Amino acid sequence: MSILFCNNLDIEVAGNLLLEDVSFRIERGEKIGLIGENGAGKTTLLKAIIGELSLAKGSIERPLTIGYLPQKPADSFENGTVFEIMLLEKKEILEMREAISRLEIQLSEATDEKTLIQYGNLRENYERSGGYALEAQIRRILTGLGLERDHSKNIAELSGGQKTRLALSKLLLTRPDLMVLDEPTNHLDVDALEWLEKFLESYPGSLIVVSHDRYFLDRVVNKILLIQNGKVKQYSGNYSAYELQRALEEKSLLRESQKINKKIASLEEYIRRHGAGIKAKQAKGRERQLKKITAVTGPKISKSINLNFGEVNRAGDLVLDVNDLSVAFGENIIFKNISFSIRRGERIALLGRNGVGKTSLLKAITGKIPYSGKIKLGANVSIGYYSQEHEDIGLKDKVIDEIRYSSQLDDPQIRSLLARYGFRGDDVFKSIKTLSGGEKSRLALCKLFLTRSNLLLLDEPTNHLDIKTRDMLEDAIQDYEGTVLMVSHDRYFLNRIINKVAVLTANSLEMFEGDYTAYLEFKEQNAESQLEDKQNKDEAFAKIYQEKSKANRRREKKLINLEQEIAKMETALKELEIELESLQGDYEQVLILNEKYNNLKAEYDDLLEEWIELAD
Repeated sequence: MSILFCNNLDIEVAGNLLLEDVSFRIERGEKIGLIGENGAGKTTLLKAIIGELSLAKGSIERPLTIGYLPQKPADSFENGTVFEIMLLEKKEILEMREAISRLEIQLSEATDEKTLIQYGNLRENYERSGGYALEAQIRRILTGLGLERDHSKNIAELSGGQKTRLALSKLLLTRPDLMVLDEPTNHLDVDALEWLEKFLESYPGSLIVVSHDRYFLDRVVNKILLIQNGKVKQYSGNYSAYELQRALEEKSLLRESQKINKKIASLEEYIRRHGAGIKAKQAKGRERQLKKITAVTGPKISKSINLNFGEVNRAGDLVLDVNDLSVAFGENIIFKNISFSIRRGERIALLGRNGVGKTSLLKAITGKIPYSGKIKLGANVSIGYYSQEHEDIGLKDKVIDEIRYSSQLDDPQIRSLLARYGFRGDDVFKSIKTLSGGEKSRLALCKLFLTRSNLLLLDEPTNHLDIKTRDMLEDAIQDYEGTVLMVSHDRYFLNRIINKVAVLTANSLEMFEGDYTAYLEFKEQNAESQLEDKQNKDEAFAKIYQEKSKANRRREKKLINLEQEIAKMETALKELEIELESLQGDYEQVLILNEKYNNLKAEYDDLLEEWIELAD
């Protein structure tokens, strides 16, 4: 049953048509991922859906209740504690509680049948509405989103990130028919992300979510809406399924456009050569054929961004050695007595709950904040630091001046460098104050390139980047020849590039071999039991990781074999298509070849389905 209908929408922003002729529907219980490049119109479409933005054309039929979480929730809550604010979201239950209390007082003074019936009906409605479980449900949501220690805090004491998580908590408690979320994974640590994914997986209502977190989209959604060039296109399945469908679609479109355009060119050449000669009559026939053919545009290739960190000097084998490191701000101890070392070529994800001190650890290593303990850099090590707050940019007003100030490059070299990071033409003269979050991130990465450092400390480098740019950053780090220590909540990103996980707590930092998935499996298998010592834990993890690696290798080998078979079949199908097109009048041979083509196509479809299941 459909609960939302968007019919032929045209949406304008500042007088310009941003989205045109958009139509789609959302079924009850369906979970939609809305994706597209920065500036494509994702947030604009969400605002139109909830009724905050008027339409230039079209109509929207909405469900009874819609809950909306914007990227930046309004920094205004009613006065009170976190728990009190949550309770206020269920005013109808609080009012029923008061009514029940009043009736109980009346019944204690004098019992009459009418009041007794009213009391029984109210108690039944209260139970059906979840009144008895309300506090437990609130505690569950607050704990899941990392606010378990903040129940009694006044709203004025919360940080911006905590207020965002509280806004999400309130929305989850209300359980609307349609939940509309714009980048809900911001300000969530990995534990909170995993909890939110499980909550949304089992949520009975419908969901439309904008997110650049591909891991999150894979776990939560069952349909993708892509905004591109002002249009919206639908794809079934999660993000990984969309990627496969999109790749096959673009390949097919490219092949079709090449075929049609080749035919058009051939007809045009014939008309040009014979339009006025002895074959003029045939040329007129070709003109009629040409008018019936519609040109097919191939997949649009957007201007690419070429992120990379360049060549770096080789460091010694021991890159970083940290002993008994402690960081405190006044009497507030962030973490203490942390010890670890990093070897050349390691790519380490630094994980831990929000507020545990991940950013503080990176800043201590760079010397940006005071600390106690010892931090020793290895031979020939130079550090490059990327701050999630972009505090290292803005030294100058304009983009080009920022790079002039930070390098010895001349202007043509600077413009060439900035173009690789997406700043072309007049973009280089933009004021840094007016840059979007994604543009600031790309400028910060460009400055990081200038350092030519062989140890990168990255603090949430994928924040504000769209999926396409995240892919490019992943490729850049994979090609990077130095060592990386990074804080990131983008688990898809981490899975592609890391080979170690470091988990930071207030009193320790533990290292685990392997990617994020292997670490997660280890953590889940050991959630209910504590191993007696670190040695046993490491041995258990090593065994799990080895088994996982073997399974992954078998799976990868199978995928490669399938891809080779699919490629062979595509070639064979193409050859049959060409042969069928060349046959004229020989209907018996056409039927034979057509049957052969259909059989081969069925085998091809089976292999492709097997590949999709294995690739998920």
